[in-house]
Amino acid sequence: MSALPEEAANNIPETESKATPHTALLLPGFRRETLLKSGLLPAPKAVHTAGYDGTTYSNLGTTCRAHMRLADELPFYEVAFRGKVYRLLARPVAGQGDGAAREDLKFELARAWAPGLRADGWLLAAPDAVPNTPRALIDELLPLLDASLEDVLEHAYSLFHYRLDHEGIFPLSLEPQGYALREVLLAEVDADGTLSTLYETPKGTNVELWTMVLEVLDLPGETSLADYASSSAAARELGESGVAALRRAMQIRGKRTHSANPGNKSSFFDFFPRFKEKSNLAREVGCRATFI
Repeated sequence: MSALPEEAANNIPETESKATPHTALLLPGFRRETLLKSGLLPAPKAVHTAGYDGTTYSNLGTTCRAHMRLADELPFYEVAFRGKVYRLLARPVAGQGDGAAREDLKFELARAWAPGLRADGWLLAAPDAVPNTPRALIDELLPLLDASLEDVLEHAYSLFHYRLDHEGIFPLSLEPQGYALREVLLAEVDADGTLSTLYETPKGTNVELWTMVLEVLDLPGETSLADYASSSAAARELGESGVAALRRAMQIRGKRTHSANPGNKSSFFDFFPRFKEKSNLAREVGCRATFI
């Protein structure tokens, strides 16, 4: 989110650990402000630049704040569940007068739900932070939706991620294909009933390599990952458990998991040479939220 102005002061204590480049974030532009342990973005950090759009791209496949904004309000998540739409957003504080430029307004966080995409809704208890990791989002939604983890993963849909992939346009359905939270967050329920997400590094897998694998997985139209998963290079670099995790991630996304002709390339970098020169690895959910 380089187009946004710098904040003058950091209100989070320096002793608090922040998200690392290998923390999968829903809003990657807020990486340095997001708390590592909780995955939360504190309200003052979230609303500091809420009135600012930054650079706007038109018809280039790049989604920006201007596309996602609902009038003057900036959503941080939009989730549909059983006919209702739940949002967390930054909105202008009431009573600031008419005619002021949006960039000059003060903003606050608000939660709301509505019985449809374009219906008026109701405010819920005001939040003090924005969930910015898959786990933090699920922790937020479970009490809000009053549903089981299995139900939320299977029947809640991220309209926010659909809009990110379509320059802010809303889907025609509240259940857009491919955008169930299970698919978007690469999430499942473990044998012990807790959340598991493949946006977190599987045990025994190299952290940097898994970040690169996830980036390839999130790229639309990428077709070479099954070749890599079926190669001796993947077996050597990821190990048996890492290959199984990769194939499970591809299966969740409905992608081809095996290849009959993986080729004889000797490493991940031979399959995806653009990573040889890539120095700034950063893990994010999807690949469209850079300018939000």
